[in-house]
Amino acid sequence: MEKITDNMQKYYNYREQMGRLKKALSNGFLLEAIFIEYSVMEDRTEAILRYDGNEIKKKDGRFVSIDSKLKKIGKLAEEKKGLPHKYFDADFLDSVKEWKERRNTLIHGLVRQQLTTEDLAELADEGHELVKELNKRSANYKKAVERKNTTK
Repeated sequence: MEKITDNMQKYYNYREQMGRLKKALSNGFLLEAIFIEYSVMEDRTEAILRYDGNEIKKKDGRFVSIDSKLKKIGKLAEEKKGLPHKYFDADFLDSVKEWKERRNTLIHGLVRQQLTTEDLAELADEGHELVKELNKRSANYKKAVERKNTTK
């Protein structure tokens, strides 16, 4: 039997979650969609930092927040001659942060607030668009980093 590498397993897991996201959106399982979208955003921001060796180190084995990762990506993108600047403009990163804040407010107050299906659908749809854009930018950035590293 063929051994599955970590990269292959990650690919399979990622593909599975993207399929689940599509099903959740099409079947109206909006909370599940939002949950998956957030998880993908967490993963992609970590991967973006890892591609060029800028990963944030965990302190005492603690979880690194998406805020920390977005802040680090934003800081790297400030350098106009650097690759992150081309792929991760401040407006896009702000959109991800704003979505995350709306998601947190919604999730943490789920049973204490008036919430409509339309509110959830809007957040889920916006999250889906951000995930697609983040996936695209992340993949393009990874390719650019690989090209840069092979020409050194």
